[in-house]
Amino acid sequence: MGGTFKPDMTIDESANDVDVKALGSAIYAKRSWVIIPTLLALLLAAVYVTVARPRYTADTQILLENQESYLTRAQRNEQGMETAPTIDDNWVGSQVALITSRDVAREVIEKLGLVGNPELDPLAKGLGALQQTLVLFGLVRNPMRVPPEERAVDTFEQRLGVYSPPKTQIVMIDFWAHDPVFAAKVANETAAVYLERQAGAKRNVAKSAAEALAGQIGDLKTKLLRAADDVERYRAESGLLAGNNNMTITAQQLADLNTDLSHARSEAADSQAKAALIRQLLRQGRVSEVPDVANNDLIRRIAEQRVTANAQLALESGTLLPGHPRIRELRAEIANLDMQLRLAADNIAIALENNSKIAAARVANIETALDQQKQAVTTANANEVHLRALEQIAQAYRDQLDSVTAKYQEALARQSAATPADARVIAVAVPPDQPSFPKKPLILGFVTLGAFILSLGALAGREILFDGQAQVPDYGHEPVRVVGAERRPAPLSTIERLKRFARARSSEMDEDGETISETEGDEETGEKLAAKFSAPQGINIVATRLGTSEEATDALIGFARTLAREGRPVIVDLDSRNGQIAKLVGPQETEEKMKGLTDLLDGDASFADVIHRDAASRLHFVPFGSKEEFNPDDLDMILDALSRTYDFVVLAAPPFPGNPMTKALAPFADFVVLAAPEGGDAADTRAAREELSAAGAAEVLLVGGAKEAA
Repeated sequence: MGGTFKPDMTIDESANDVDVKALGSAIYAKRSWVIIPTLLALLLAAVYVTVARPRYTADTQILLENQESYLTRAQRNEQGMETAPTIDDNWVGSQVALITSRDVAREVIEKLGLVGNPELDPLAKGLGALQQTLVLFGLVRNPMRVPPEERAVDTFEQRLGVYSPPKTQIVMIDFWAHDPVFAAKVANETAAVYLERQAGAKRNVAKSAAEALAGQIGDLKTKLLRAADDVERYRAESGLLAGNNNMTITAQQLADLNTDLSHARSEAADSQAKAALIRQLLRQGRVSEVPDVANNDLIRRIAEQRVTANAQLALESGTLLPGHPRIRELRAEIANLDMQLRLAADNIAIALENNSKIAAARVANIETALDQQKQAVTTANANEVHLRALEQIAQAYRDQLDSVTAKYQEALARQSAATPADARVIAVAVPPDQPSFPKKPLILGFVTLGAFILSLGALAGREILFDGQAQVPDYGHEPVRVVGAERRPAPLSTIERLKRFARARSSEMDEDGETISETEGDEETGEKLAAKFSAPQGINIVATRLGTSEEATDALIGFARTLAREGRPVIVDLDSRNGQIAKLVGPQETEEKMKGLTDLLDGDASFADVIHRDAASRLHFVPFGSKEEFNPDDLDMILDALSRTYDFVVLAAPPFPGNPMTKALAPFADFVVLAAPEGGDAADTRAAREELSAAGAAEVLLVGGAKEAA
């Protein structure tokens, strides 16, 4: 063929499995590779936990909750009810960030006087000899240039741990140190500083609010006074002076006129009704029944005189006759008194009629005055609208002043020292009696277990990846025994003969076509041999088996797998009836045969379709194919392409004796390999070897159970 053939080198990794039993045996044989690293790790861990300086961790617990009372709380809802601040996850996270701030760390260090303390500043005693040397040569930065306060703060932040358990309002403050008392002291002081800073922040806010509100109060008072003056001045200028019930004078006058008019109309109507009644009673002669007549003093005296005269008339009538002068005198007197009585009643009626007329005139006058007052009130309404606007402005200033004053009083209350923080300590830190680090049992256990697992894993990986042990092919769901795995590999002398043959061929021609001298050393010869294996000149081998036993087939496949350790081999199946490399293919899930040599010769498949890889080695194989037969004369092109790619091309011919294919191919092969079963007849082996040699085989190599002839 014109170019170098590149076969499909991919392999389905899912087709591989691990023989656990073989892997266990390999690991047990090299158990020292696991035991020694494990014991060494245990020893190092024991030394470390013994010499390591213990650390003690103290923790303080803080509960975040609203601590304000009705005296200090300023928040109110729309209905004027007090509301407490909401404590959610974001608020808790903000408090955690506040505790871990550098400002809190500086304040704690300042209050406890920790600047220069060896716990927080390892450089308080100066630089060591090694550090001085490194600084002197400029290899590291001089740490003494950092101020002691900053070094203490950096160490403080590294040792301080603040966190909040999920779904809680509790904040844990942890601090570790080599001295347990020191750790508890720092943790408690950190909590105290946090609470004081939170309360101080609330007092500072209240103080700032009080100062701002005080200025607003002064300004609002000035504005309120000015607005009130404007109201009173405009009220006086417009004549809208206030009367009873906050009514203006014009409105009050209008109301009074309405009242007077009602009274005048009532009085006129009353006088007219009484006069009409008196006239009617006079006409009926019932003067005495008139209430006003009866109550009159004059009429009362006339009535008394009439009664007296009637009494005398009655008395005298008993002794005197009607014509008697005395009787006539008394009757004349009574008649005179009746006339006087009617005149008095008539005068009263006239007086009542006059009163009615006066009342009517008064009503007319009042109506005139009322109309005039209405016009005055209408004129004053426009001024009153402006007055109400001024009053509203003054009232707005008054309400705002009241609100600001109330807030000012609340700010003064919050500004007091009694303002609480929205948190409280629920558990103070105490000096721990057990170190938090190192935990000797845990460290020893984890280090030992980790070393054991790592060393065991490394050994198992080495056995699987490099030594190739315990790898078996997987041909579906049913496990299949690796062919040749339990057989002895090809005799070493056979492989050595192949090496000598390849070495002899490579010595004939170097890469440039020059002859290689026999005096060249073994090292140069080895390089030429390696160059030969990489050159497109593979060794052609015809392989057959003596009989049809599985042992001979396993020996043949074992020989091919042994070649994979020396180069790149490929085995081609030429047996159409009972393929010798069928075990490499494994059980088929379908009856359809794999594509192979016959499909390649007919043009139905490419090299990439017919070349497959053995799951247990680097061996490549080409099955016979789906066709029944092929023409051996067409193998020249296939062999040329394969020999340009592979170092060893093994043609697996049908079993011998009884097949002419092996004899036909033997003269054109570099070697003929005869695989015999265990315990085979030496005479049959010798006869087959002589027959192949007679057919033109350059050299016949024996593999399998039979001993190779000298």
